[in-house]
Amino acid sequence: MKNITLLSVNARYTHSNLAILYMRDILAGLNYNISILELTINTDKFKILANIIATNPDIIAISTYIWNAQVVEFLTENLKKLYPEKVLVLGGPEVSYNFEKWENLNFPPDYIIQGAGESGFRRLAESDFALEESIINIPNDNFINKSVPYTREDLDRIKLKYIYYEASRGCPFKCSFCLSSRSDQKLQYKQIDIVIKELTEILKSNPRIIKFVDRSFNANRVFARQVWQFISELEQETKFHFEVHPALLEDQDFEILEKIPPERIQFEIGVQSTNNKTLQAINRNYAFSSFKHKLTRLLNIKNIHTHLDLIAGLPYEDKTSYLNSINDLLELDADVIQLGFLKVLSGTEMHDKAEEYELVYDSETPYQILKNKWLTFEDIVYLHKFEDVFDAFYNSEKFKNTINEFKSCFARPVDLFIGLADCFSNLEEMSSYNLNKKFELFYSFLIETLGTAQENKISDFLSWDWILHSRKNNTPACLDHSQNLAYKNQVFDDLKTEAKQLWIDRLADKAKELKKCAFFVARSKEFSTKILNGKSKAIVFKDYIYF
Repeated sequence: MKNITLLSVNARYTHSNLAILYMRDILAGLNYNISILELTINTDKFKILANIIATNPDIIAISTYIWNAQVVEFLTENLKKLYPEKVLVLGGPEVSYNFEKWENLNFPPDYIIQGAGESGFRRLAESDFALEESIINIPNDNFINKSVPYTREDLDRIKLKYIYYEASRGCPFKCSFCLSSRSDQKLQYKQIDIVIKELTEILKSNPRIIKFVDRSFNANRVFARQVWQFISELEQETKFHFEVHPALLEDQDFEILEKIPPERIQFEIGVQSTNNKTLQAINRNYAFSSFKHKLTRLLNIKNIHTHLDLIAGLPYEDKTSYLNSINDLLELDADVIQLGFLKVLSGTEMHDKAEEYELVYDSETPYQILKNKWLTFEDIVYLHKFEDVFDAFYNSEKFKNTINEFKSCFARPVDLFIGLADCFSNLEEMSSYNLNKKFELFYSFLIETLGTAQENKISDFLSWDWILHSRKNNTPACLDHSQNLAYKNQVFDDLKTEAKQLWIDRLADKAKELKKCAFFVARSKEFSTKILNGKSKAIVFKDYIYF
């Protein structure tokens, strides 16, 4: 019996790979011994190579994506140099549409499987891995008949990682930068009763998160509502992740989502741009104004964590337009706004229009844009610096109260972050800043921009964010900690006197946690009113605030 090793090199430890489990299942009934090997791109390449050989494979099949392509290229060349007799098969989106690159390696793979590869891999295995053609493209059966490939052992192995689930394949939209826009990516759904049955089985392992990989989950509105209704009635803490299109949300959706338990669902929404000319150019046929009110309504459902995505480098969007897109989303007060950069993927319309748009992009994965007709390389460098600053100060949520309070002091919310970005002279400088130093920079920036008359208020909001999101030690020198320390000393002095019982009565069972608490005294009336319900002092516990 021959040995097949199915390898996935994931982007990080918390990820898992659904594709190799489908490949394992498609070989059911054939005479092979199959090993599953999941590692990460952070694993030393030599060790990955050693781990593969330790499984004693006759056939090695590797799932290939833009995030692991460089590792896979190393493995391909060295496996074929060391063990030319072993059959090497590559599959996945990275090799499906630029297979010429992989065929032209000094030591190329034996086979490349294009597209959703279950049927192609089955056919190859049935031939005992002896097909004459090296590029294999065999259409799959209808996805409606595809069972989830997880076994109980799989679920126990990965329950603390992302568990990926497909309720559908394909996408109804034709976004020019996305491989799912291709005509061979037909939209197909499983039956809802099968989905519920499979989810019920997966949930028995109490996974941390189930991430639906469906490209636009709510393209079938009725189907989406049935899944969300099922999730809303669960009595466990598993979180579910969906990619949705806000333009497709209707009143019935909101009625269900408004009742979803907190932290049960998180949404990712690819807005990509708010420039309507840009949206039309990438085949997004919804103007931003047509679904902005639905985004607003969704974001007002505070029990759902929502990420909004933008892409820099799209047609007709220059630096000013991209910053305007960021500002439009900032005004919606999203939880996270992910700023990405165009990746010019083989097989997409964007790749075909590279000359028209004057796209210059990295020839190595992830094929990221360097410039185009609307953005210079210097613009791209600036936007990378802006992204780093934006992630550190906005997406980290460690400065949330300060940002919410002071963003109205700027002409536009985005101008606050433009100002912070201008504090850094280059891309490397930001990476040298620890949390303490970021607080100090934010303090100095606000004082310089808004004036010393706002000093107490600035100090209050930054101190509060520090207490909520740090370990409470090593308070930044710019934040006056003396009153907080005095309040702490007062409380602990009281605990040595007859006043001890008063604190025990006030705090009940929380009194025993006082040594682990942070103590806060406001210096500005505005802070007391907005954050402390008019009180001037607070004791901050891990999950409770006493005013």
